[in-house]
Amino acid sequence: MISSYLLTHLHQVLQRAEYGAVQQGRASHAANFAQLRKVLCMDARSMEDASATGMREAEIDKTYQPQIESKAA
Repeated sequence: MISSYLLTHLHQVLQRAEYGAVQQGRASHAANFAQLRKVLCMDARSMEDASATGMREAEIDKTYQPQIESKAA
């Protein structure tokens, strides 16, 4: 489990990188950073849900892998 402090830090780093990319006119980079932040938030929520229900990592992968693959396509 990743600490909430680390998740918050990563979110802020990606947010600053996205803002910097927008300021420099690099729209595709900004979009990539935004997508990474979105995935980070989704993963954090799924880890939170899993820890609340006591799911093991293998069970989590089976549950969320189809969702991740469909969004990646």
